[in-house]
Amino acid sequence: MLSACTSVPVTTSPDDSQWRLRNFLDNGLAQTVRVYNFCYNGKESDFVAARDFAPGEHTVVTKVTQTFNNIDSKPKEAYATLKGDFEAGNTYVFQKDIEKNQATLWIADVETGKAVSEQVEVTLTIGEVVDNEQRQRRRCMASTL
Repeated sequence: MLSACTSVPVTTSPDDSQWRLRNFLDNGLAQTVRVYNFCYNGKESDFVAARDFAPGEHTVVTKVTQTFNNIDSKPKEAYATLKGDFEAGNTYVFQKDIEKNQATLWIADVETGKAVSEQVEVTLTIGEVVDNEQRQRRRCMASTL
């Protein structure tokens, strides 16, 4: 029996014509926190590690979720709209600071740690029972990604 292995080169940074946005995931023992780009091409997007975009000023519709792993509770979530100017060839990542039910969200340059968006404070609440496509589309109207 003959078997072979191939590997695909991993791209660690965007090409010079785009910038990369990394989503945030903290999968701890007590809780899981995700901060990610909620809208992609005008529609709701699931969590993915990262995506590349055209440079310039953008409005990013952001979702933060907090799930407690050790108790029977419903996840808390919130949405924020972050605006920033993103340069080609750079990689950016969501940042967060959570205290009780308040979350402060922003986007920072991975290399420098410098914030490239304003900081927005949101309140984490249990998600809406009815979250239909129309509501999601309304949320994504502000997104330029």
